[in-house]
Amino acid sequence: MNEEPRFSESVHASRVDFTLLGGFAVRSGNGEALILPTAKVRLLAAYLASAAGQYQARSKLCALFWEDRGADQARASLRNALASIRAVLGDHMLIANRDAVMLDPNFVFTDVSELEALVTRSAATAGAETARRLSAEFLEGLAVSGEELSEWIEFGRTRCRNLSETLLAKTAELLAENGEEAAAIALAQQLVALDPYREKSHRLLMRLYARQGERSLAVAQFQKCRQLLADELGTEPSPQTVALAGELSLQRTPGREVRSPDTASALMQQEATRAAEADFRISIAVLPFLHPTEDADQSFLAEGFAEDLITELSRHKDFLVIARQSSFALGAGPRLAEHAAQALDVRYVLTGNLRRRGDDLSLGVQLIDTATHRTVWAERYARKLDEIFAVQDEIVGLIITAVDAEMRSSERERALRKLPEALDAWELFHRGLWHIYNFSMDEIDAAEECFRRATELQPRFALGHAGLAQAAVVRIVWQMSDNIPVTLESGLAHARYAVALDGAHPYPHVMLGRLLTCQGELGLAHDHLRIATELNPSYAHAHYALAQVHIWSGQPAEALPYIDRAIRFSPRDPLISMFMTVRSVCLFLIGDISGAEAAARAAIGRQARECWSRLGLAAALVESGRTDEAMAAVAEAKALMPNLSIANLDNLIGRMASAPRQRIIDVLKRAGLE
Repeated sequence: MNEEPRFSESVHASRVDFTLLGGFAVRSGNGEALILPTAKVRLLAAYLASAAGQYQARSKLCALFWEDRGADQARASLRNALASIRAVLGDHMLIANRDAVMLDPNFVFTDVSELEALVTRSAATAGAETARRLSAEFLEGLAVSGEELSEWIEFGRTRCRNLSETLLAKTAELLAENGEEAAAIALAQQLVALDPYREKSHRLLMRLYARQGERSLAVAQFQKCRQLLADELGTEPSPQTVALAGELSLQRTPGREVRSPDTASALMQQEATRAAEADFRISIAVLPFLHPTEDADQSFLAEGFAEDLITELSRHKDFLVIARQSSFALGAGPRLAEHAAQALDVRYVLTGNLRRRGDDLSLGVQLIDTATHRTVWAERYARKLDEIFAVQDEIVGLIITAVDAEMRSSERERALRKLPEALDAWELFHRGLWHIYNFSMDEIDAAEECFRRATELQPRFALGHAGLAQAAVVRIVWQMSDNIPVTLESGLAHARYAVALDGAHPYPHVMLGRLLTCQGELGLAHDHLRIATELNPSYAHAHYALAQVHIWSGQPAEALPYIDRAIRFSPRDPLISMFMTVRSVCLFLIGDISGAEAAARAAIGRQARECWSRLGLAAALVESGRTDEAMAAVAEAKALMPNLSIANLDNLIGRMASAPRQRIIDVLKRAGLE
């Protein structure tokens, strides 16, 4: 017999904790179990908790949870369910109006949000027990009726599984570094159990076994991985896995023969040769979006979204995008991703589903890396039907921006995981980018080595030369050069050569534009950066560089829209702290001192070990009359960059228009910079 709903006055003074991983449970802030009366009410509460702070249309909730009932009956059922939630959680938990309802995010906490936060920050804040607890399946064991509700649960399970795998791997590696090999191995074993076909998990477990001195277990793990792939997928382990077996000196074991290191190296060399002969592009196919077959209007919308995505992706020079005629012929939906990737010879597949309920339209999108069988990004967009054509371009733009960032991040991480001798020119370029965004002398040296090796493998590889130009930019901006004029000339030579090799790619134009800005050739810099935005209108780094050109030209008001676009186009960019610092400078120069301070503090929050944001903060604090705080900010900046001085700053902004340059120097002198 179900317990009656009960309400505790203590709930009003505390948050409510939702457990969504490994089942469903609700507790008050003091640990009291809160019982919701029916499975449907519990599922509704889970749905609202997973999107706390976001209004959910009543019409959408009726269609999701009571699709088999008439409109009036469904609305009555929703009212009753919400009343039950209020009775148990408290009136203050639900924020509702005539058309929509949500849970108050100030009082609601979920273990899914905890998982997201840990993955976003660092595994260093998660212990083994926390990582293990958060790896449980989303709403485990919960079965529902209704296709769209089932899709929502499956979407949540895929997303949470991806997040938990990332957390388990990072936590295991951290434990191993701290000498806790046994705990690390236990987490790696759990990681393999979550997805047995994920070779990266097997490799992690093999390395941990070997690190502990258990080579026989490493042998057995390699054999298990190889046998599983052969039996279930009809494939061999990847060259990376075979190479790791060679690196760990795995010997012949009973059964099938383990390739020797020499054989593994030869295999990887063949793979690298094939890659070097291919296009230096990220391959992707866009499949039609799933939709109810009986609804012709939804069919039109679904195909329209997919066609727009193909068109916009094709504007990116380093994306090889399969034409509509080929990708649409293979069918719709995520379940066909693996088949489509094999048939079209691509690595990534973008697909999803489109649903209409009354006046509400929901678009779910997934980016799948078929080489690792992983969903690397997923998102859901909801709009009113009558506004869909007005915002279609906006939604497509949001998807393209996210897909662009996720694929590039995935490529950098993939290159980082491969053995150095196995990397081809494309992978060396992306490995170089990974190093360059760590902003230290050693990392810049490593980045330049990767870019140089890429150009040695493929002398006419434009991105390798553009990478060397970016390394020059970093050395100049972060004061890592003993001879800035020589570094500038070297960078300009590589940037110009990159543009000559591939003038249709925006990245070389951006690097040339940034170096020309440092040289004071602002007109030429502007021309190249405008070309970059024409080649790729959503390229955040081009807009960021255009903002700098306008600041250097004494036009901070004109710079502001460009930096705002950069932040909107790439909110998780490796340079997001610099984006916000440039925004702070814009606001400072146009007289919005409180805005400048807020932007500088936001920049510091994104990258704690970055000095320029602290100078932006110091400038705003001086203008606010808080000189002592400003001097403390300058001291922090000097601690991060010991050679920081007015002279070194002038090396960077010496070509800036005289009025903004002098204002910046004067205010920083007042803050104690000498």
